[in-house]
Amino acid sequence: MILPVIAALSSGVVMKKMEVTQVFSPHFKDLWEEWELRGVVFVSLTLQILLICMGNRRKFTHFALFRGVVWLAYLTADAVAIYALGIITNKVTKLNSQSVDTETQLNAFWAPFLLLHLGGPDTITAYALEDNELWLRHLLSLLTQTGVTIYIFLMAWTELNMSTLSAVMIFAGFVKYGERVYVLWTASSEQFRDSIPDPPPNYSKILEQQKLMEAEGYDVIPHEVIEVRDVIVEYKVDGAEGTLDPQQGELLAAGGLVNIFQRLFADLLLREEDRDTSRSVLKDMNFLAAFNIIEIELGIMYDLLYTKAKAIHTSWGFARRITGFFLICIVLVLFILIKDQHYSVADLYLTFILLAVAIFLEIYALVVLLFSDKTARWLIKEKKFAVLNFINRVQPLTKRRRWSRQMAQFSLLSFAIKEKHLPCHQILEFLHIDEKVEKLRYKYHEKVTENLKKLIISHFKEMQSPQTTRGRGVLEKFRKWDDFNWSIKLEFDQSILIWHIATELLCHPRAGDSLRDGQSHNNGNIESISQTSKCLSRYMLYILVMYPVMLPTGIGRIKFRETYVEAMKFFDEFHKTNKPKALEREDTDHNAPTSPSDGDIAFCTNAWQQIKNLVKRKFDLTNAYNELRDQVKTNLNLTVSKGDRSKYVLFHGCRLASQLDKIEDQEKKWDMISRVWVEMLCYAASNCKASYHAQQLRRGGELLTHVWLMMAHFGLTDHFQISPAPAIAELIRQ
Repeated sequence: MILPVIAALSSGVVMKKMEVTQVFSPHFKDLWEEWELRGVVFVSLTLQILLICMGNRRKFTHFALFRGVVWLAYLTADAVAIYALGIITNKVTKLNSQSVDTETQLNAFWAPFLLLHLGGPDTITAYALEDNELWLRHLLSLLTQTGVTIYIFLMAWTELNMSTLSAVMIFAGFVKYGERVYVLWTASSEQFRDSIPDPPPNYSKILEQQKLMEAEGYDVIPHEVIEVRDVIVEYKVDGAEGTLDPQQGELLAAGGLVNIFQRLFADLLLREEDRDTSRSVLKDMNFLAAFNIIEIELGIMYDLLYTKAKAIHTSWGFARRITGFFLICIVLVLFILIKDQHYSVADLYLTFILLAVAIFLEIYALVVLLFSDKTARWLIKEKKFAVLNFINRVQPLTKRRRWSRQMAQFSLLSFAIKEKHLPCHQILEFLHIDEKVEKLRYKYHEKVTENLKKLIISHFKEMQSPQTTRGRGVLEKFRKWDDFNWSIKLEFDQSILIWHIATELLCHPRAGDSLRDGQSHNNGNIESISQTSKCLSRYMLYILVMYPVMLPTGIGRIKFRETYVEAMKFFDEFHKTNKPKALEREDTDHNAPTSPSDGDIAFCTNAWQQIKNLVKRKFDLTNAYNELRDQVKTNLNLTVSKGDRSKYVLFHGCRLASQLDKIEDQEKKWDMISRVWVEMLCYAASNCKASYHAQQLRRGGELLTHVWLMMAHFGLTDHFQISPAPAIAELIRQ
C-alpha cells in the first residue's frame, strides 16, 4: 500500500519538474546561446582593464581586498579568454560546408583580440614568483591558442577585407603573448640567475698586449691588481641644465647599484668591491636619500620580477609598442570604412569596444613606460632635459610611489581582549576562517617616519661587523646586559613576544608615572622615542604572526597562540570576578609549574579551539594593561628549559616591563628599548631568505626588505658570502 503511494508521489514530482523544464528551458537556452559569447568577451575586456590599471599599483598598495581583486582577476583572465575562444571554435566548426554568415564572421574577428588578452597587460605578468616558473606551460598555451586562432581565421575566411584585418590582429596578439612568455622565462629563478653572470677578466687581450710589448723590446713585468667594478654616478652633467637636482642624482645612483645588488635576489655571491662601491655612494648621503635609493632599487626589482619591464624597456620594446598602437588604429579605421556592414547592433558595438580597449591598453602601456624610473634615468644620461622636465610637471620624481611607505601593526593584548567585535563570528567559525579574518581585522598600518629611518641608519653606522645580534650589543652599550640577558637568550620568536608585551605595558603607564623622574621638559622627545618603539614592537609581532617564514626557524606562531590563550583567559577571568587570580608562582613552581591555563594549554594541537567557548567581551585596553600590571606578580625568577614551549611568555613580558620600569632616566630607557628593537629588526632581516623578500614586493613592500637591502649596501649582512675578487694582470713596461 505504501509503495504505490510513494511511486505516485515520485511520478508527480517528476512530471512537475518536466513541466517546469519545458516552460523555462527553451527560453533560457536561447537567451544563453545568444548572449553567452558576448558576455564572456565583455568579461575578458573588464578583466584586462582591471589588471592593467591595478597591476602596477600592487607595489605600493597593501590592502588585502585590493590584492584579492587582483588575484581573482589574474587567475580568471586566461580561463575566460580561452573559454571564449572555445565558443568561437565551436561555432565555426558547426558550419561545415555552409557559408559563413555575418554574425559568425564578426565573432571570428574577435578571436585575435582574445589572443591579445592572453598576452596580458604590461603592468602584471606574474602574480607571484611561482608564476614565473610556469613559463613553459605558457609557451605551450601560446602555441595551442595561436593555432586555435589561426584555425578560426581559416574556417571563417570570406572576404579579403575582414580576413586582412584579422591577420593583422593575429600578428599583434602573437607578439603580445610572446612577450609575456619571454618575460616569464627571464624572471624564472634559473634564467634570472644566468642572466647576471660575473664578467670574467679579459686575459686574451692582456696576453696579446704582452706579446706586442715584448716584440717592441720592452721588458714586461706581470703585476697583480684587484679588479674593481666600475659604477659611476654622475651628479653633474655638462650642458645648459648644469647640476642635477638630488632626486635625479638618487635615480642615477639607484640605477647603477641595482645592476650589482640584483645578484642578491638570484642567490649569487657579492664581492668586496661591490660593497666598497655602494659604501662610497651612500656614505655622503643623508638617511632620507639613502632610503630613497633603496626604494628606487626595489621598485626596479619589482618591475623585473612581476611586469614586462625586461621586454619593453629596450629600443625594440618601445618600437613594438608604437607599431602595435598604429596597427590597431589602422584596423579601427579600416573596419569603419568597410561597406555593407550587416551586423547586429550588439555585435557591432562590442567590436568597437574591443578595438577601443585595445588602443587604450597600448596607450596606457606607453604612458607607464614613459613615466617609469628607467626611462627617467635614460633621459638624464642622454641629457634629454626638455622631455624630462615635461614628465616631471605631470608626475614629479619626488611624488612617485614605489612602495607603501608604511609598516603593518599587530597588538597581542588588543587581540586578546577583543577590542573589535565580529558580528558574523559564528558564520566565520563554521567556515573555519574566523582566526584568519580576526587577525586581518586587528592589523593596521603606520607610516615609516623620518625618525625611524634616522634611527636605523645611525645603527648601521655604529655596527662594526656583519655579525648581527638580537639586542646584546645595545644592552652591553647601556651596561644592562646582566639585568636583561635572560630576555635575549631565549629563542628569537619568544624574545619578540616578551619584549612586545613589555613595550606595550610601558607605553600605557599609569597616570603620573611619566613625570615621576622630573624630566617633564623632555616629554616630547620621550613620547617620540616611545612611539617609535611601539611601532617597531607591533611590526615585529605582525611579521611573527602573519609571515613567520621571514623569521629564523622556530615555532613562533604556536607560541603566539599559547600566549594569546593565556592572556585571554586572564582577562576573561578578571571580567567575571573583577578580582582575577594573580599569576603568582611559588618556589615549588620551578619543578612543577602550574597556572590557570595549564590544563587547557596542554592542547598543543589546536590552540585556537580552546578559546572558542570563551565569551568575547569588550574591554578597555588601558584598564586591561593596568590590571595586568597589578595582578601578575613578577617577584620570582622563573626559568624554562631551552627548547621547551614556554607557557609563561605573558608572565615574562610583565617581568621585563617591571624591570625596565625601574630605570629612572626615561629618555635613556626608551632609547635603549628602541635600539633593541632596531637590532632585532636587523637580525630578522639578515636571516630572511631573498625569495621571501622578493615575495613582499608585490604586497606593498616591507620595511624588513628595505632594511635587508640597506644592510647589504653597507656590507652588514651575512645572508650572502662575499667572495674574494678575481685578480687580473697588469703589464708594466720598463
